[in-house]
Amino acid sequence: MNCQNPTLVKYSEGSLEIKLCDEIEISQTDHSASQLIKQVFVIEDFDELDKLANSWLKKKCLAIDTEFERRTTFYAKLALVQVYDGEAIYLIDPLEVDCPDSLREVLENPKISKILHSSKEDLEVLYTSWNCQLAGLFDTQVAYRFINNELSIGYAKLVEELTGHLVSKQQTKSDWIKRPLSNEQLSYAARDVLYLIDIYKLLKEQLSDKDYRHYFQAECDEYCVNGPCKIDTPADFRDAKDVWQLNETDLGLFKLLFNWREKKAKTDDKTRNHIIHDQGLVHLTKMKPNSTNQLKVIQDLHPRSIRLYADDWFDIISKWKSSRQQSIATVPNPRDVHQLKALSTALESMVKSVAKVNQVSHTLLLSKRSIRKLAFSILTDSQPPSQWSGWRKALLEESVKQKAKQFIVQ
Repeated sequence: MNCQNPTLVKYSEGSLEIKLCDEIEISQTDHSASQLIKQVFVIEDFDELDKLANSWLKKKCLAIDTEFERRTTFYAKLALVQVYDGEAIYLIDPLEVDCPDSLREVLENPKISKILHSSKEDLEVLYTSWNCQLAGLFDTQVAYRFINNELSIGYAKLVEELTGHLVSKQQTKSDWIKRPLSNEQLSYAARDVLYLIDIYKLLKEQLSDKDYRHYFQAECDEYCVNGPCKIDTPADFRDAKDVWQLNETDLGLFKLLFNWREKKAKTDDKTRNHIIHDQGLVHLTKMKPNSTNQLKVIQDLHPRSIRLYADDWFDIISKWKSSRQQSIATVPNPRDVHQLKALSTALESMVKSVAKVNQVSHTLLLSKRSIRKLAFSILTDSQPPSQWSGWRKALLEESVKQKAKQFIVQ
């Protein structure tokens, strides 16, 4: 079977067997694409994936993307892994084949550059699904952000700007778990890695003589560490919406309900809001109900949640009432924090100055929202924003300390 156009083929044990020969709709004018890719392989066999991964250990770079489902689940469901090694594109079906140690070795090898675009969710799903903490990341969205000060350029726009090619995003919201995947889905998935190596080369060259290139690499390295850590780190009840409404006694009950939801979300694999949202927990804490009739008056509390979890809530509330209730320091309402606006404004000005000296965008260095949360944490001795770590903290910490001294009441 001969095909003039790129073909879909499937690895079978011992040899390459062409199962499908369907045109991947690459425009005839798309000369660079036709030079880049001649075949697309659908991988469903463990041994063949193992052999392929071993061959990738010799590569300097790989373009990678994932497709996954995450609508009502706590953990994303890995549905497809796309790899482009510069010669062919491989669509790995994780519903059919597990991750061999050889592939994990490739993904965790920092000497092999892994090129992804907007990689945070990809890093998370690879960790939760394949127990793989990727290293050697080159995130093209992050690179473009450093070079052009645009925070979140999409893949299609980046491809068009840097290569002149148009990439359809029509299959973004399609069902990636359902099998068989359509040829349209496979074509879409292949294109999501098709241009990444070319883009990587262009962006890497632009970064090569920039003083901030080490900050870019630090950012990518921190993505690889922080993504998995975020999954493993329990959420802080003090960050919940409207928690500031609760007094120091009720906060103890709220913490119990909040921690119950965290555990339930993970064990049942449901989103937190699918179980009960923050405001619902605050209402439960204030009301301390002991009957379903009382629960029904709580606004926006879904009947499904009442049916599934009411007994758990009643049990937690009852045990809390009968126990020795310990006070917890209240969470201040941001509107009531003295000097918050003034310190936020001062920090924002300082961040802009530091950013200018280091030739990076001030919004990349620390967003306005993070600056406000940092100011709040300084004035209330609470948890700083997640951005306050790594290269950002190292660059800003001393200046922030000096600025904060002017606002902290001794």
